[in-house]
Amino acid sequence: MRPLALFAIAIALACGGAGVDRVSVTGVDKLSGELASQDVELPGAALSAVRGPAAMMVLGATIDGSMVTGGQSPGCGILRKPTGALAARTLTCATLLGQYAAMEKARQFLLAAGAEALLPAPVLADSPTPGLHYVPAADAFTLGEGPAGARVPAAINAGAVAREMALRQLKAQRPQVAEGVALFLGAAAAGDPGYLASSESGGDPTGSLDLAGPLTPEASSSSVLAGSLWAWADVSGDLLGASRAALAAARALGAGSTEPAAVLSLVAAQLNGAERDQACVVFRARLHATDLQACP
Repeated sequence: MRPLALFAIAIALACGGAGVDRVSVTGVDKLSGELASQDVELPGAALSAVRGPAAMMVLGATIDGSMVTGGQSPGCGILRKPTGALAARTLTCATLLGQYAAMEKARQFLLAAGAEALLPAPVLADSPTPGLHYVPAADAFTLGEGPAGARVPAAINAGAVAREMALRQLKAQRPQVAEGVALFLGAAAAGDPGYLASSESGGDPTGSLDLAGPLTPEASSSSVLAGSLWAWADVSGDLLGASRAALAAARALGAGSTEPAAVLSLVAAQLNGAERDQACVVFRARLHATDLQACP
């Protein structure tokens, strides 16, 4: 049996055990948007190795084509705080646990939106490039600290992490479709259409990263798709329901058209009555078009 399969079985067994310890990590406070210590549950995770259902953190590894070579697990020391929560003994390991926690939160959101329960992928956690980035050829992620000057490190930005993990779910789809749907899923996971701005060194003074903003003539098809999906989700008031519909539409499209209208038509086709009418109105307004097959 392959080592990865054995690891997945071990995770499943661990998840079935008694109560899960809470772990102190650095996260983003929902109200203030500032960094703060949080106690979270990381079910099925081996804390010292910083691996579990969401990811397998690796240090010193490299990507060679489609293979991840070398590297080792972090080997973190863990202590129990007077509050009863577990915590890493070193700053490096505390950072890694916070990054793993962000990936676990994104994984839970995507599962609730109908995503597949994929086996955990390796995460090369000492990349010089800030944030989490999916590498389809190797089915792995790179992860780096920073960027300098950003209000929220990209590696624990809930939306940015969900976007990259969504790209793994959508790797069989056309890039333009995958990028657009993943960009929207990041906004839905964060509950914020401008989620990328907090992890930019200079912020987003022009609002160009805000999915709720007006589209420029040179906007990419993925940005048009993400903005249209956000506009509808925002009006409907059901971000999770919109995420389910978007993910299902991307899968149903397969290798078909990459035009935003094709994806949005498949989203509208999942709706009935007033809900479909509402979606059609929003989609047509964003696309400045009337040729949506599912819209009467």
